[in-house]
Amino acid sequence: MAEMPSTEMPTRRSPAEAILDSARTEVEKNGIVGLRVADVAKGADVSLTQIYRYFGDRNGLLARVLGDIYDEIVTAAADYMERAITNLESVTIENLVDAFPPYSEMARGANQRIRLQIMAMSVTNPRLHERITASAERQMAHWRIILDQVERRLAPGEELDRRVFEILLPVQMPYYWNMLGENAFTDEEFRAYFIDLARGRRC
Repeated sequence: MAEMPSTEMPTRRSPAEAILDSARTEVEKNGIVGLRVADVAKGADVSLTQIYRYFGDRNGLLARVLGDIYDEIVTAAADYMERAITNLESVTIENLVDAFPPYSEMARGANQRIRLQIMAMSVTNPRLHERITASAERQMAHWRIILDQVERRLAPGEELDRRVFEILLPVQMPYYWNMLGENAFTDEEFRAYFIDLARGRRC
């Protein structure tokens, strides 16, 4: 017997959703600086007036779309870490460090570049600055919950210096690694150093 055609109506995007989708496409295609509100309006099939009604101005639109992208990047990193250790009965420092992607991958990744661009843009866009500040605060709270779980499940004989993850990690800039060329440290050297630091060893 033939299946009856679906009677469900396709979900229509709201104008605001269409604008955000179009703005993201423009950012991916032309970069943050190259985003033109007129192109966003054309891609979303809305008027410039509608964009200004929903987001106020170009800075308001950027604050929303770049804030969303920043949220996704930092949330994905914490979720990745959490998944990596969730099923471990006990956690070693090596497990914890290995739950990160290799340093070279972090440094070369597209997420690192867009994150730096977003942070640079936030210097002149107060609404974006407010948005990523709130995101960073949420992320640190989430990160501390993960570290609490790790500490409760540390393997016998292991000690964790949380400052490595709460102070050192947030201030490091992996993108700088790209500029070191042949003088850059290897993934293996970084892993060994990070494990020693997390164990509170003097290096």
